[in-house]
Amino acid sequence: MTRPEFSRILLRKHKCATSKLASGEFHAFLIVTRGRFHFMANDDVLVSAHEIGKSFLSVRAVDSISFQVQRGHIFSLLGPNGAGKSTLVRMLIGMLPPDQGSFIWKNRQGQIEPLNRSQIGYLPEDRGLYKDQKVGGTLEYFGALRGLSPQAARQAAATWMSRLEIEQYANSKLETLSKGNQQKVQIATAVLHRPDFVVLDEPFSGLDPINQELMLDLIRQIRDAGATVLLSAHQLNLVERLADHVLLVAQGREVLSGSVDEIRRSPFGGKSLHVEFEQTLNSESLSSLRRMEGVQEIVEVHPKAITLHIHSDQNQTEWLNKLDAMGKIRSFHSDATSLHDIYLRVGRKAKGAI
Repeated sequence: MTRPEFSRILLRKHKCATSKLASGEFHAFLIVTRGRFHFMANDDVLVSAHEIGKSFLSVRAVDSISFQVQRGHIFSLLGPNGAGKSTLVRMLIGMLPPDQGSFIWKNRQGQIEPLNRSQIGYLPEDRGLYKDQKVGGTLEYFGALRGLSPQAARQAAATWMSRLEIEQYANSKLETLSKGNQQKVQIATAVLHRPDFVVLDEPFSGLDPINQELMLDLIRQIRDAGATVLLSAHQLNLVERLADHVLLVAQGREVLSGSVDEIRRSPFGGKSLHVEFEQTLNSESLSSLRRMEGVQEIVEVHPKAITLHIHSDQNQTEWLNKLDAMGKIRSFHSDATSLHDIYLRVGRKAKGAI
């Protein structure tokens, strides 16, 4: 697959912002270009990124990425380590200026004013808390930094310690807490001021399965309360349960974008077939199977069982007949390809095509 062909495998193509401006579709967006702020916009889009690029010396960290984040949605940014996700997020929230392109922000009230820190909540992947300080005092301090009055900061700190089930550590120093509880404190500092836009970079890091479920519920509650969430995480089984929209990047480039269901219907998605036979499969049957039209890949092969991925447009009954011709089937079931498998497949394609 050539680089241009691969770059065209997108579920949604993003139109140039200037064409929308010309059509009158935008009203009241904040444009962030090279650190400067001004407004333009659209009704249901919180932020639109157009052809964003960033280089560090000879390394092209982000290469002409465009996307839109819908207000009130959970937007998941995925990609392997070094894909450019953190650089993209830092440009989005104004920590880094892009070398090219622009971010267009929509103000909730439709008023022309620059972004301020009360509008954004940011959980960075790299932790930055003062470990010799007490939990309650730390949260109050960050609340004050984000514009809350002393009383409001104390109330918000108490509320979030309760919601995150760490109120018993209010007078404990951060360094005495487990990694998971330190993560909870870090998350509280990002959201206690009720921001409109919440950026969570690896929020599940350090959390056990019980607390991962707690975090899932909290993220949904944040969205349902009216905030927009940008989520970046490697726990794809959790992302699959949360995301309204997924953007997958590799080597600084956008390679796949859409809802989870749309991505499952993409060339990278499809169905997983799990088949167990009565007898041992021979090599000739497996070779024939690999050559069949509609087979994406054979994932697992055991003496009497196989798991394969087929394209989403393939007829399952026809495939059952094909497999039955290979030998008597003991059991058969299918399911939609998981986001985890799609991620791996896109990563392999990207590595070979870009």
